[in-house]
Amino acid sequence: MKTLIIILLYIGVTCVCGQMNHHEYPTPSDVNNQSKVHMEQDGHHQPDYYSYEQQCPDAEDIAPCVCTYDIVSSAMDLNCSAVENEEELKQIFKADFPVKKFKQFLIHYNFNIKVLEAGIFNGISFEMIDIYTTDLEVVELHALNSCYETATEINLYGNKITSFPFDEVSQFSKLGHFDISCNYLSVIPADAFHGLTALEYIDISTNDADIVGTFQDLPNLRDIWLGDLNITTTIPAQFIKTGSSQLSNIRLNYNDIVSVEPGAFDIVDGLDINMYHNLISTLDEATWRPYLEAGGTLEAASNPLVCGCDIAWLFGEDQLLEHVDVYTTCTDGGRLHDLDPSIFNNC
Repeated sequence: MKTLIIILLYIGVTCVCGQMNHHEYPTPSDVNNQSKVHMEQDGHHQPDYYSYEQQCPDAEDIAPCVCTYDIVSSAMDLNCSAVENEEELKQIFKADFPVKKFKQFLIHYNFNIKVLEAGIFNGISFEMIDIYTTDLEVVELHALNSCYETATEINLYGNKITSFPFDEVSQFSKLGHFDISCNYLSVIPADAFHGLTALEYIDISTNDADIVGTFQDLPNLRDIWLGDLNITTTIPAQFIKTGSSQLSNIRLNYNDIVSVEPGAFDIVDGLDINMYHNLISTLDEATWRPYLEAGGTLEAASNPLVCGCDIAWLFGEDQLLEHVDVYTTCTDGGRLHDLDPSIFNNC
């Protein structure tokens, strides 16, 4: 019996040692806070992940910013919400950063930073840039240049931004989410987004801004929010022609839009267009029939619709009225869906 136990112990030790020799280094699942390794082409092992102490800069060097490291996801975040001024933020990024790639940069509820200066990150890159509910007014050209190849999300909502370098937006090759809503921009060049193949979400709503140009060549766009802007008179043809088969929401509510030209939007099954609270007096058949026939839906409540013979086409045999939301009303307050179809017999 003793001989059997000794043999089993010997086999167990041999197996463990064999595994260690095979892997050469323990992985994070073997030893907490140890580095994971990979074999590079030259045969040398280089660390993929480091311990917390190796990942983050010295806490005193970057205070009051706080660096956090998630060993499970190997993601690092940098929270600089407590910085007192632009000079302090600049000095923080002059510290020694052992690792240059971070998951998130965060500043929120900060009323000290007014300007995000060019090159502020000093070569440190982020996947997510979240600056919201602050007094930030200006984002200078090249302020975010270290993130051209890494940024997937830029969230700048709820600030006081009057100046943003839209000329460099096209350089963010992985950008999927862009939100600069609830700011003080006066002009937003739609052409700045052309060709961003990863972009899925745009929100530039609630700015007193004129939209210049068109939104085109955005093959993966799903949502575009353009509510509460300075969009007046007529939406032109080709205004939102992204070429995306994924497009599901266009929000143009709370503007002063009077009419929409035919061919203004992508025609996609399931696309919902919100035109709440505008100045539209008629639903022109040439504009809306192709869109509704393709399975799109229209939300047009709080518009001064006359509801005369101009909308008779909605009550035809194809029942396209079903694609208009039930809250859409006429100038007399009556709901479009409550109209008696017989009133259009003489149209």
